[in-house]
Amino acid sequence: MGSGPSDPLADHPCSRLESLPVEILQLIFLHSLEVNLPRASPRLSQALSNPLLYTWLIRLAFSSPNLGSREGFFTPDFLPPPLDFWALPWQERQQLQTDLLACRWCTLPLFRKCQREYVAHTIRRKCAGLVFHPDDQAVLSNLDPRFENLEACDWAVLGRRGKGDLVIPAQLEDTSRTPSRTVDRTVDRKVAIWFHFGAVQIRKPHEIYHENDLFRLPCAVPIGPGRIPDKVLRSPWSDAQFEFLQLLSADFYLDEDEARPDRSSGITYRLIRKRKIEPFRRLLQISFRAANCRVPARWPLQHSHYSLVRRYGSGPEDPFADVILNERWGDIPADAKQDLLRYVESSPLEDGS
Repeated sequence: MGSGPSDPLADHPCSRLESLPVEILQLIFLHSLEVNLPRASPRLSQALSNPLLYTWLIRLAFSSPNLGSREGFFTPDFLPPPLDFWALPWQERQQLQTDLLACRWCTLPLFRKCQREYVAHTIRRKCAGLVFHPDDQAVLSNLDPRFENLEACDWAVLGRRGKGDLVIPAQLEDTSRTPSRTVDRTVDRKVAIWFHFGAVQIRKPHEIYHENDLFRLPCAVPIGPGRIPDKVLRSPWSDAQFEFLQLLSADFYLDEDEARPDRSSGITYRLIRKRKIEPFRRLLQISFRAANCRVPARWPLQHSHYSLVRRYGSGPEDPFADVILNERWGDIPADAKQDLLRYVESSPLEDGS
């Protein structure tokens, strides 16, 4: 009788930690929030590589800390013990955001799944007591088609976010009691949802949009944001990478210092030298923030980059020069602007070739 397939971990000597039951290992993992623990050994990786654990960690690290979520939001079915959203100091949440984003398992599809569940949970917990038209209630009960079709959604170009991809009117029956009588009146509300950002806001009809009112995932730590991971800022520069980058760009930081954009500068140098025009073009269209600045700004370009374009360029029709002149005309220093214009307008004979 033949033997079955062998377990590759069967002959691996166990430490005392590794010999613990999986449930205990997972509990230790959630108490410690040490994202490197699964990397310590194949056995620990097998015990802790669990999509449900990943989901809980994303909810803990990236849920919005707005005032409305302080009561009745982080229920045990959404974020089970020992995880406690409000017990995590902001410095630890900032580091946890950076560490999780760098993990291989932390992918755009997982974030999209977490966004759907977060938005559905927000609607269940915070729209209780609101009365919707039956057609609108049916839409709210099945938002999956909206999440699966993000082409028409708000992507906050240059950091400007609109009023919502889906805005549904609602009514709140407000009963005010006085010693002599009960007065019933209807108070209008609007429920706005941004699908790309995984955000929900419940507001009065003419209330001013305010970031602090948003329930949102992912949401950066206001005092110190997490870091955009390297994995979305390098080859192969896929569409999924750019979609993930667009999701993170307005809230999580690209460079440490706005005045010294060393990280982005290095990426720009590599793209120009290797003639990667498409990622270069797409990066110039996205707004980013630095760790020391709350306001997103367009992808940084430095004076040396303009010289590099001419050095590695392909002549008068060089695509890098063309993209810079068309996309960033107002940002180019006067002397660099003149050099680029002469470069793209020159002919091979004028170049001496």
